[in-house]
Amino acid sequence: MWAVCRRWLALYVPVAALLLGVSTAVGFLLGSAVPIESLPTAPEGGSNPFFPDELTTYSIALNNLLAMFIMLLGAVSLGSVTVVGLVLNGLIIGAVVGIALQQVEPIVVAALILPHGVIEIPALLIVAAVSLRFARLTVRYFRGLEDELVTERDVREAGWLVAVAVVMILVAAYVEATITLEIAEQVAGRDLVSV
Repeated sequence: MWAVCRRWLALYVPVAALLLGVSTAVGFLLGSAVPIESLPTAPEGGSNPFFPDELTTYSIALNNLLAMFIMLLGAVSLGSVTVVGLVLNGLIIGAVVGIALQQVEPIVVAALILPHGVIEIPALLIVAAVSLRFARLTVRYFRGLEDELVTERDVREAGWLVAVAVVMILVAAYVEATITLEIAEQVAGRDLVSV
């Protein structure tokens, strides 16, 4: 297991985390600059635009599994789709945090992100790492540094890592749909959906 982690994660997760982190910081700066008054509200006027009417485990899981699948396309695009996916996700996360901090306290924003984020973000980083490693193997193959494009072992190990990431995404979706808001409301001491 440690050998698999060393081959697939040791180099590529830090690269993916750096891309995600830098783009999150940029997104935060952009989101912080958006005047809260300029944001749309729901037609009834009372709902918060950051909380859709219905967050379900299914809808969240579907959205995140789609993002994960798109990230996996980096394996066949020499990593470009993965890099774009990481940057876009980072920009969105950062912008939402920057905007949310204009509405609620930092501890509440943390409570809205951390319960599911500590599972979801590592899952996306694992998938990004798999894609980036396949991209690197492809480049090495075309440069004549590898005898095979991918080996049976590569496919097997990548499959296990992606399966683990899928389970993590499903667990994170359940936590986000059923637990995250409740924790954040306990931390805030009030109803957040009608903020």
